[in-house]
Amino acid sequence: MGRCAAGRQARCTIDQNVDEDRLGAYRPADQRPGPRRRRRAEQRRSPASGWGLTAVLAVVAVIVYIIRYDLLPFVFAIAIAFVVEPVVMFLQRRIGWRRSVVAALLAAAIMLLLIGAGYWVGTSAAGDLARFAGTAPQTVSHLLGDLIGPHITLFGRLYTPRELTEAAGSWASAALGGRTFVDLAALGFGSIVGAVLTLVLIPYMMVSGPRLSSGAMWLIPPERRRSVEQLLPKILPALRRYLAGIFGVVSYTAVVAYIGFGIVFGLSNAALLSIALGVLEMVPAVGPLASGVLVALAAFHQQHLATTILLGAFAVALRLSIDNLIGPLILGRAGNVHPVIVIFSFIAGATLFGVVGLILAVPTAVCIRIVLQHYYAEPLKRPAGD
Repeated sequence: MGRCAAGRQARCTIDQNVDEDRLGAYRPADQRPGPRRRRRAEQRRSPASGWGLTAVLAVVAVIVYIIRYDLLPFVFAIAIAFVVEPVVMFLQRRIGWRRSVVAALLAAAIMLLLIGAGYWVGTSAAGDLARFAGTAPQTVSHLLGDLIGPHITLFGRLYTPRELTEAAGSWASAALGGRTFVDLAALGFGSIVGAVLTLVLIPYMMVSGPRLSSGAMWLIPPERRRSVEQLLPKILPALRRYLAGIFGVVSYTAVVAYIGFGIVFGLSNAALLSIALGVLEMVPAVGPLASGVLVALAAFHQQHLATTILLGAFAVALRLSIDNLIGPLILGRAGNVHPVIVIFSFIAGATLFGVVGLILAVPTAVCIRIVLQHYYAEPLKRPAGD
């Protein structure tokens, strides 16, 4: 009886397997059993190790270093889309339109604003820069005359301010070589192409921002995505606030400086000076010192003592408003980076990646600080025997 029962069970198992093979022909291709499917299910990939990720990051760093200047339009477009993303989401929820429509309209408004700002810079600051370049030798000579007097002795030789200015100009021309005009023309053409490419990339980045972010997450190995997803809610708000805060501080500095220097005091190079002060605010440690030097030089050329005093008082008031009101209010804790770290970040970023490194130096330092605070705040794992 036991042998018969075992035989019937074996025949039933064989018939069941045959029926399943027959039914497999009518199943979808991805549900059909077979040796190929079983081998594919048994295949497992190796986890992404630390050395492998390090090698990949090293290769990416080398590629970024090679194309660092070509990345500027992408960096500006991504930064603008990243900062404006909450506005796009708010308008989408409030109005109820599709994201593509809201993002496209907002991108068009930003592009018009940037074009208008570029036109103003081209018509105002460029003229001031041309006039300053034409009168730079006379200005420097006059400034040296006020500082050192009619002559100065250097290395056993008597120099006048004009001779020092001519010597400095000759040294600068020798250092730059004979390709100065070609380099300036190439720089100008590259700047125009980069500006146009930035305007073209802004709508794409704003409309397809979530899709690009999801695609970037796929570059991270699945076993390491969870840790990245835990870090993003801490990094993204601080990074977005820092970028938006820097834009706000730069805009506030440039606008208020132009009102004071151009409208109130009537300086001839007010547009160029205000833009220079605004751009220097991107350098938290060195920028204020350089701005003070520029304002001091501008005040030094004033003929009336009262105007010089009022101009210095306005510059001090502008500096205090930025450091004690606008900066802390806009940047918040996102801008609390030690000046030594800031200086090191700017030097390292400029040395390694040029202008891209200058732009991303402090944001990178902020991200590194948040990552270290996140991981070092976790307690150490105890050994298994404890």
